[in-house]
Amino acid sequence: MIGNYLIENYEETDLNGDGRISYVLFKGQEGNMEAIARTQFATQDCDRILEENGYEPLMYYDPSNKNKYLVDQDGLWSSAAATNYMGTILAQYSENSNNMVELVIANNDEMALGAISALQSAGYNLGNNTTTIPVFGVDATDGAKNAIAAGSMKGTIKQDAEGMAQTMVKVLDNYVNGRTATDGISSDNLEGTRKVNIPYAQYLGDDK
Repeated sequence: MIGNYLIENYEETDLNGDGRISYVLFKGQEGNMEAIARTQFATQDCDRILEENGYEPLMYYDPSNKNKYLVDQDGLWSSAAATNYMGTILAQYSENSNNMVELVIANNDEMALGAISALQSAGYNLGNNTTTIPVFGVDATDGAKNAIAAGSMKGTIKQDAEGMAQTMVKVLDNYVNGRTATDGISSDNLEGTRKVNIPYAQYLGDDK
């Protein structure tokens, strides 16, 4: 989702015209497997798409940060943590300094919305011909959907709760009726014999 957006909007996203997209990533919580996977694949998949189209990979805004992410120290994946981080970043990294953060990736929508709050306080993502820094999250919460509709956020990832529920019912039905637990579940969604992955879907707005 992020890679495709950048391919379509590269010049307007590359604010300083250096041929690289400077980004920040809000991880959420250390040690959490969801946070680890989202942190890895959000940038890995994006870089693949960029490189396939002749662009340089993403560049983390702070070269001294070897982890290439910021984590909520309280483990709450909170909007407040992202707001505080983003506010601190914007005090040092700006368009005037020619080193503005040009992309925000958040591992949940609360942190995405927190980052947007700080960006708006600094005059970004307000609409009315102001510069919009693309922000992406995960969860497709109502708040994120509203932000996308308003144009202050670009996209989020929807977890398929209905698909998860249907799969759980199917596994339970298989057990009750003496079948193999994963009988009738698409092999595309199976990982080994004990794990079922339910695909997520991108959300870019009701009309997309």
